[in-house]
Amino acid sequence: MNMDYSLCQAVAHTAKDIPQILVLYDIACQYGVHLEERITRNPYLHLPDALQIIKGIGVWHVHGHIAECFPRYYPAFIPGTGDVDGEILETLWSHLNLISGSTRGMSASHRREVLDDHMNDSNWKKLIGIGECLWWYPTFMPWLMQRSSGSFMPEV
Repeated sequence: MNMDYSLCQAVAHTAKDIPQILVLYDIACQYGVHLEERITRNPYLHLPDALQIIKGIGVWHVHGHIAECFPRYYPAFIPGTGDVDGEILETLWSHLNLISGSTRGMSASHRREVLDDHMNDSNWKKLIGIGECLWWYPTFMPWLMQRSSGSFMPEV
């Protein structure tokens, strides 16, 4: 229920006119089975009727699933996903482990503030560092397109 609410709110605030969304979730194979039915039954949840939800499982988690999940939910096999691993929070663990010792003795609200500060710092560093990643994009993209031979590229 909480995940359904989060998904509906995220779509309502950020993806109003988008025809399809990609949801990468550790248990997307189970979560997506009756998703539309759950949302339709709940009067407080709503998704646009024309919205197509594409489900996938993060690279690290998909290997722990049954064999049938790999070809169906692995991000590299989903057209248009590009090169994404789907593991956002897991990448923060190593950085957050460094402060875990100092947060043990804190109250719940103080711990939350410290963790929020560290995550916000991580997001800020990613934001200001994105320019370094994008400066080579125009020279790298033709090589990548040639290498992929159009595989898994969306129709334009």
